[in-house]
Amino acid sequence: MAEHLILLTNDDGMDAPGLVALREVLKERGRLVVVAPTSERSASSHGLTLRRHIPVIEKGEDWFGVEGTPADCVIFALHKILPRRPDLVVSGINDGPNLGDDVLYSGTVAAAREASMYEVPSLAVSLASRDHNDFRPAAEFFGKMLDELRPERLLNGTFLNVNFPHGEASSFRFTRQGNRRRVSAVVEEKAISGGTHYWIGADQSERQIEADSDYRAIQEGVVSVTPLHRDQTDYRALGLFNGKPRLERSS
Repeated sequence: MAEHLILLTNDDGMDAPGLVALREVLKERGRLVVVAPTSERSASSHGLTLRRHIPVIEKGEDWFGVEGTPADCVIFALHKILPRRPDLVVSGINDGPNLGDDVLYSGTVAAAREASMYEVPSLAVSLASRDHNDFRPAAEFFGKMLDELRPERLLNGTFLNVNFPHGEASSFRFTRQGNRRRVSAVVEEKAISGGTHYWIGADQSERQIEADSDYRAIQEGVVSVTPLHRDQTDYRALGLFNGKPRLERSS
């Protein structure tokens, strides 16, 4: 039987503490190969690098850095670096939450989604707190969770989004993606030269803490596990539209 092959990636960079902690746990499960961005690519969503070459560096044995996005890393790993299709792809541990609408922006989640497009069992893992400096407890508990989650059972196109609360975790719960009341924040600063610099500030949106949501699980100190799917079709709306005659375009 072939040795279990695991791909580890992230969006915080190839030397990020969350990745290093997870590497120590996952390397006990077979051959572990790290293919991650050379620098932080947070909030890169599912972007791909096009129309320029992408350097790849080797940090050590089975540890590679790609000057691109998390999705780039998965593509390079599957097509150029790994000896065969991996048995599992894990993206993380992200420094900060990937809850609710965050999954649309997250490079961590995008890497797992990219792997799911190739029908590889995949998970995104995040620590939903910035008040910490130790990823080891989350990494160790994630290793124990894997045996129960059995990601190899996932249907094609489905992947898991895992978020750890602050502090020691002792249980996990399957949840749905939460919602927020959206508030945008754009901050401006006038430069000494007379020009104006703009950047997107901290998100001030109000979380909707609903009973079965990822937000509620984290609020209650429980690990949130949300099954996500690459197919973003709204089937309720599709059924509604298909149940009515299509409007004819006026001339």
